[in-house]
Amino acid sequence: MPDFILYAQHGWADNHLGITKLARSLGTPQTLIVTPNLGWFNTWLKMAPLIKKVETMAIANFNLYPHTPIRIIGHSMGGLIWLEILHRHPQWWQNVHSLVLVGAPVGGSNLAKTIDPFNLAVGGDLALSRIKIAEAIALKIKTLSIIGDIDGKSDGTVTVASTKFNHGKFKILKRIKHPHLKNHPLVAQAIREFWAEL
Repeated sequence: MPDFILYAQHGWADNHLGITKLARSLGTPQTLIVTPNLGWFNTWLKMAPLIKKVETMAIANFNLYPHTPIRIIGHSMGGLIWLEILHRHPQWWQNVHSLVLVGAPVGGSNLAKTIDPFNLAVGGDLALSRIKIAEAIALKIKTLSIIGDIDGKSDGTVTVASTKFNHGKFKILKRIKHPHLKNHPLVAQAIREFWAEL
C-alpha cells in the first residue's frame, strides 16, 4: 500500500522526463509516483483530451487506493489540467493532502493568446482564467503556487500576476526561468517546506 500517491504533471511543449525527476526527489520508497506523458506534440492541440487522459489514470488509482492520501504537483499547463480535474471531482478533495502549482498561469496566459489568437489549438485553453476554480479548491485543499521571477514580472513565459489567487500560499523564486521550474532544486525545497507545514 502506498504511503501517498504523488501526481506530477508536465506542461505545454514538454514531456514527463523532467518533472519525473522532481517527483522522485520528493517521494519515498513507498510512494506511488504517477507522471503521465501526454506527448510533446499533443500538448500543442486542445486541452480536453489531455485532461481526460490524466483524469482516467486518476480514477483508476482512486478506485484501487480509495483511502490513500494524494499529493499533486503541476508544472505550467499541468497545473491547469489538475485544476480542471479537481473541479470535476470534489468528492476527491478530502483525500488530497496538497496541491502545488508550479509556474501555472491560473489567471490565463497572455503569451498563449498571442500564439493562438483564434483559439484553434491549446492557446485558447491556456488563455482562460481559472482563478475562481483555484480559489474554491484552495479553500478546501492546502495549495501552493510557485513562480520564477527573472525580470520583476515573469519567469520569461508566465507572468507573476497570473499565478496569484486567494486562499493559497504563494512563493516567488528569483532568477529561475519557466522551463527550469519543473525540475529545480529550489522548487523541490519549497515543496518540502510547504509539506512540512501541513
